[in-house]
Amino acid sequence: MKLRFLILFSLLIVTSVQAQKAQNIYYLKNNGEQVQTKDKADFVRIIEEPDSADTRFKLFEFYNNGKRKKLGYLSAFEPNLIYEGHVIGYDSLGRRSEIVNYKNGMPSGSSLYYHSNGKLYRETEYIPIEARPNQMLGINSSLADLIFGTSFKIIFDADSSGKVNIENGKGHLKVVDKYKEFEKGEEGDYLNGMKNGVWTGYDTRMGLTFKEVYDGNKFISGESLKDGKTYSYTSPLQAPEYRGGIKSWNNFIATTTKYPQDAYRNGIRGTVKTSFVVDVTGRITDIVIEKSADRSLDEEAIRVLKYSSKWEPGKERGVPVKVKYNQSFNFAF
Repeated sequence: MKLRFLILFSLLIVTSVQAQKAQNIYYLKNNGEQVQTKDKADFVRIIEEPDSADTRFKLFEFYNNGKRKKLGYLSAFEPNLIYEGHVIGYDSLGRRSEIVNYKNGMPSGSSLYYHSNGKLYRETEYIPIEARPNQMLGINSSLADLIFGTSFKIIFDADSSGKVNIENGKGHLKVVDKYKEFEKGEEGDYLNGMKNGVWTGYDTRMGLTFKEVYDGNKFISGESLKDGKTYSYTSPLQAPEYRGGIKSWNNFIATTTKYPQDAYRNGIRGTVKTSFVVDVTGRITDIVIEKSADRSLDEEAIRVLKYSSKWEPGKERGVPVKVKYNQSFNFAF
C-alpha cells in the first residue's frame, strides 16, 4: 500500500493547526445540534480561513476529551460542510480510523479504513455516480448504494487479526451487523472489487433469509423466504408508489385540496407539514401534523390524505414493508 502521501498529509495538517488565522468555532452535539458552551458539547469544530495559495477552508474537530476527531479541508461550510480532498477521522481515543478522499462533498477515489488496533481494515475505491448501476426502484440512489455497498469497489479487506478476506479486489466476504434488537448478515464473493455471483444472508428484524445474484455490483435477481413464503424480486428496495407515479400524486394533491372558507375569509395562509405511513397493504395511515398553520388548514390536509386511494406498498427484498413519507400543503391566495 502506498500510504506515504497520506501519512505526510496527516503530519502537514496537524502542524498547520498551530497557524494563527481567522476561525469559526462551533460547539456541537453528536446529532448536529449547536450549543453555546464547550462543556455542553460532544465535540468542537474549528473552521479556519484558507491559506493564501489555497481556496479550501481547514477543518479541525476535537472530542470533548481533547482528542482529535477529524482533520481535513472544505470548499464550503454553510449551510452544509462540503469536504474536499483527504479527510482523516479518529475514534474517541485519538486513534486514526479512516482516511477518506472527497470531491465536491462526495467520497471519491481511494479511501482507507482502520481497525482500532491500527491494522488496515479496508481499502475502497468509490465509483462515480454516473457509472453505478441503477437498481433501486424509487429509492434515493445514494442511500441505496450505502445500504447495499454498491457505491464502491473493495480492493482490500482484512479482520483485526490481519486475516485477509479480499486482496486486489478478489475474495470472499462475510459481514455481520449487530444492533440492539436485531442482527443482519450476508456473504458472497468479490471479483474486480465488486459483488459477484450468489450472495446469501439473513435479517432477524424482518425474520427472513435471502439469496441474491450480482454481476459487477449490479443486482440481477433475488429470492427471500419469510414465514414459509417465498418472495421473488428484481430490486432489493422498492419505494411505495401512488397509482400513476409522483406526477399523479402531485396532481391528486393539487386538485383535491380545497381552501377552507373560514381561513379564506379571515386571510389565513401558511404551510402545513404532515407525515404519514404507507402500510403493507398500500393504505395511508398514521397521519401526523408535523407543523401546524391553522386548525382548518390542518384539517384540510388530513382530509386529503385520508381521501387518497391505495398505493403500491414499498418492498424490501420482495416483502411489503411500512414506509414513512413527508408531505407539505401550501395554502396561499
